[in-house]
Amino acid sequence: MSARDAKHEVRASALARRAAIGPEGRSVLAAALARHGVEAARRLAPQRPPIVSAFLPIRDEPDTRPLLAALAEAGFATALPVTPPRGEPLRFRAWRSGEPLAAGRFGTAEPAAAAPEVDPDLVVVPLAAFDGRGFRLGYGAGYYDGALERLRRLKPVFAIGVAFAAQEVDTVPTEPHDQRLDALVTEHGLMTFGPS
Repeated sequence: MSARDAKHEVRASALARRAAIGPEGRSVLAAALARHGVEAARRLAPQRPPIVSAFLPIRDEPDTRPLLAALAEAGFATALPVTPPRGEPLRFRAWRSGEPLAAGRFGTAEPAAAAPEVDPDLVVVPLAAFDGRGFRLGYGAGYYDGALERLRRLKPVFAIGVAFAAQEVDTVPTEPHDQRLDALVTEHGLMTFGPS
């Protein structure tokens, strides 16, 4: 079986498990993400105040809005991804809660075109599945892998995944372009991954 076929199977199974999570589990994860996301941003703060990018949830993704509110309250600059045409990496624009949003691709909401483009220091990443090595399986377009690869060429960037524990798999099928996470938040807490 090719890596692409294996990824498709793992993705479908993990997304079905995520869809089955009830409201209580979703609110526990949102609170854990807010707590641990601010903690991770503070860890980066001694060097310089980081810019933190998160995503606004679509479908049954974990709710990142409490994290964005907690980051703003703690004084951090925040950003959201902007989805480009397929084959190009994500870009990020500055955004604070309450600022206008525009319709993006795939049903996403993104900052208005006038918002300045930024290169975040910490990127909160959605995912379909993850493993104990820190590899994630996204939705198949490679947007976050491309963005992380681009950003990591510029400077150290901390990638933190957000998922329900039910999305964990034994091994995520990987390819050379796949970018590892530095940490992951589930409803059970924060997991960190050492150097590969």
